[in-house]
Amino acid sequence: MDVLDEILSPLRLTGGVVIDAEFSGDYCVRAEFTPNHCAPWFAMPQTLISYHYVRSGQTTVSVEGMPPATLGPGSIVILPRNDPHRLSSDPSVEPSDVDKVSWVTEEGVHRVSLGNAGDKTLVWCGFLGADETARHPLIEALPPMLTLTADSEQAAWVESSLKFLSSGSASPELVARLAELFLAQAIREYVETLPPSSKGWLRGLTDPAVSKALSIIHNHYTEELDVETLAREAGVSRTVLGERFAELIGESPMRYCAAWRMRMASNMLRDKNQSTANVAYAVGFSSEAAFNRAFKREFGVPPATWKREAEERERVSAGELAAHDAHPDQLIVSGPPTIINWISQQIQSFQDDNPDLFIQLDPNPTLPSFGESSVDCTLQFGAEPPPDLAVEELFRLEFTPMCSPEFLRKNPNIRTPDDLRRVARITPIDPWWEEWWRYFGLERPEGTARSMDMGAQVLDGQAAANGRGVALLTPLFWRLELAKGRLVRPLPHLLDGGGTYWLLYPKERGDWPKIQRFSAWLRGLCEEAKIEPKIPTAVA
Repeated sequence: MDVLDEILSPLRLTGGVVIDAEFSGDYCVRAEFTPNHCAPWFAMPQTLISYHYVRSGQTTVSVEGMPPATLGPGSIVILPRNDPHRLSSDPSVEPSDVDKVSWVTEEGVHRVSLGNAGDKTLVWCGFLGADETARHPLIEALPPMLTLTADSEQAAWVESSLKFLSSGSASPELVARLAELFLAQAIREYVETLPPSSKGWLRGLTDPAVSKALSIIHNHYTEELDVETLAREAGVSRTVLGERFAELIGESPMRYCAAWRMRMASNMLRDKNQSTANVAYAVGFSSEAAFNRAFKREFGVPPATWKREAEERERVSAGELAAHDAHPDQLIVSGPPTIINWISQQIQSFQDDNPDLFIQLDPNPTLPSFGESSVDCTLQFGAEPPPDLAVEELFRLEFTPMCSPEFLRKNPNIRTPDDLRRVARITPIDPWWEEWWRYFGLERPEGTARSMDMGAQVLDGQAAANGRGVALLTPLFWRLELAKGRLVRPLPHLLDGGGTYWLLYPKERGDWPKIQRFSAWLRGLCEEAKIEPKIPTAVA
């Protein structure tokens, strides 16, 4: 993880809705979404980061303080502070309000359409929500608009991933993960264009001494750091580091370290199971009283007060979301993106048998708070089911290597488990790769073949199908892609994934007809998969 990743990871980004937009001829639309626009899809964030991906055609993005940017297919524009902006064929065209040209389909897909006869432009739009208290000075240092053009290799997985997200069945976490990849790459490309004489936070990312000091602070903030230690590790004198750090970052190394420590503490305090004392010791304080004083200096209130206020904000947001989604004739099912993607491929048969139900799939990997959300039941994976819920066992998770036929043609020497050490692997830090090396008695490869770290099996599979490398995937979830030949299995080995999938819901909902119907359909689906020809198991 580099310095930029270290800064972005604690920002508590949540994914926004992806909008499918179609423009034609002469058009201009004001893209001024606010947190209130997000309420139908996820808990309202305090601030937004917006982005647009041009699928085809051409559009011009205008934002105050910067020259207009004309974007073609494969281009991405990111607005780090969601400044008011316009998408147009020509900036001189009279703009329309986005609220007047947008609607949501019965399938839950958000669409925008504007224009007249003429060339078409197709755009996908999305948003990242951020907690104001978690924002970092780096975001404020960015220009109002960043642009990024996917190269030919990236374009396929970007296109396929966004197509899945725009279907309306993607979770905020999945949208956030993909958009975070765009944001990080756009920042990196922008930083590379900065002249050596530039100042400020962004220049600090490329300064060897400052970036080294930042990385040490981010990874060792719980330890007793001092300027002398930072300077020694950065290879400069204390004076040089202090002056350069203050010039570029705007504060001293130790002041930044103190602020970063409190930033990490505030994230921990959001966990309902963490007490103030636990957080104090976790971030390196030996005294809870000292932690309370330091936290109040940073945030203006004691940590206990801050924790209560944060929980109240989240409770209110969750309540607003639940109130919007509540519907007596709908069934809302949540679960990790990969199993929800698999369910979505089969759900039409359930819908045909239950035309009275509006079915909503929520690819959210976290266990819902049933009393605060509108989720009716959830699909979850683990070694043991959570207590105090009704539990129905579905299937044991397994995994095997998969790749595209084209990738296998280019790498024909994949014949043994060891051969995977020498090809591109998707998400090489996945624990399943560790299990693969361990099971076959192989040493973990030194370094990793350059590849994507997607963070979700559904994105791993998309990347594999687009020829990015070999991914470890669950055959059950990828039956359709295997049947169509988009994915192939270069090796027959099948390993245990270390857990089971369950259908979970509150015990008092066990007699709800809609849950009973969904449970019966789902168990039938799993039984159907079990009676198919057995895939060979792994051999030593």
